[in-house]
Amino acid sequence: MKAKNRLLLVIALITMALLLVACGGETATPTPEPPAEEPTAAPEEPTAAPEEQPAEEATEAPAEMVEGTPYKIGFVAAITGPGSSLGVPERNTAQMLAEQWKDGIIGPDGVHHDVEVIILDSESNPDTAASAVSRLINEEQVDVLVAGTLSGNSLAMVPLATEAQVPMISMASARSIIQDPETGETRAWIFKTPQENGHSARWQAEYLKNLGVSTVCYLYENSGYGQDTLANGEAAFSEAGIEIVYSDTFERTDTEFPQMSSVQSSGCEAVVVGAIPPGASMVMVALRDFVPDLPVLQGHGVCNSTFIELAPEAVEGTPLPCGRLLVASDLPDDDPQKPVLLKYIEDYTSFTNGEPVSTFGGHAYDALLWAHEALSSLEDGMSLAERRAAVRDYIENNIKDWPGTGGVFNITPEDHLGLEYTGLTFVKVENGQFVYFPPEQW
Repeated sequence: MKAKNRLLLVIALITMALLLVACGGETATPTPEPPAEEPTAAPEEPTAAPEEQPAEEATEAPAEMVEGTPYKIGFVAAITGPGSSLGVPERNTAQMLAEQWKDGIIGPDGVHHDVEVIILDSESNPDTAASAVSRLINEEQVDVLVAGTLSGNSLAMVPLATEAQVPMISMASARSIIQDPETGETRAWIFKTPQENGHSARWQAEYLKNLGVSTVCYLYENSGYGQDTLANGEAAFSEAGIEIVYSDTFERTDTEFPQMSSVQSSGCEAVVVGAIPPGASMVMVALRDFVPDLPVLQGHGVCNSTFIELAPEAVEGTPLPCGRLLVASDLPDDDPQKPVLLKYIEDYTSFTNGEPVSTFGGHAYDALLWAHEALSSLEDGMSLAERRAAVRDYIENNIKDWPGTGGVFNITPEDHLGLEYTGLTFVKVENGQFVYFPPEQW
């Protein structure tokens, strides 16, 4: 029993000791604290801002581009009607360049300007052309006009552009577009890009003289263009000793030609035609039927694929003067026009999904580039009248030794075309294509 009591006493003592420890009677081993993190070393000069890296300087936001007055180019072409074979490639060219210029112009003062090309259809009609250009001048308030597929249409627009003092660049050939035929004075506000009918007539005269021809018949369409071809033909042929023994007009849309009997009875040794398609192609059919043995020459109004497509058999073998655009690949590499011609061909065929180029689209190309170059020279802050005058002055004074599709231009105050007759070359239709036909092959 005593032993049992002693055991109970020992247990009681142990229990008390444990209770004392739990109550803090013994110093417990502390849970070790995590070591303090080493403080990041302070900069040697705590008050100085950290030095910026060069890359951080480049991330500064660029200054916002200054926006100036939008520029407007008014464009009028014969997109429909009898002149559409010329006007459609001109319209296509305008659309192509408008797409290329969608980022606008940065002027010499660094100011950005949007460029809008406003395209209207003259419908091959002088009255419609005049109405279109009036709208562009007065309502759209364009800075410059590129207007006039056809000579008659251009002449209808000339007085309106002149009165409003808006620079106008025509895509038609008559000399009277840029020079008053009565006074001989250059029209101050009017320019043009196509080679002239006088240039074409000189090539024709040289070719006929080489053939030994002394008499010709002259058939021309009843239009400003046709009348201008006759006037220039009379002058060039007379100088070359060639007589026009019969001449007559036909309408651009004619398909029958009663003039053939007079051609047969006239005794002429060759026929010269002053027209554009479709009439220029249709008259070839009649000439091949009635006078198949007579040489027939055309002018530079047919330098497009439509002339061939409308009457391929009748036009085969036809010689004519045309711009170098149609034979660009045949030109020597040092020809100053060749790079321009090849670029236009590449750009145009890509934009139109393979449509062939024509010299008429080239006339639009040259004219629009003049307008764009002139606008690019302007500083911001000018009034509309000041911009129009500055564009006119730029074209007159700065288009020098300027290679385009129509030749190398040298505009002067006295000559608002600035081309020699060598802006044209001689070609012929062979196997349904225009091929180079230089004088040494005549």
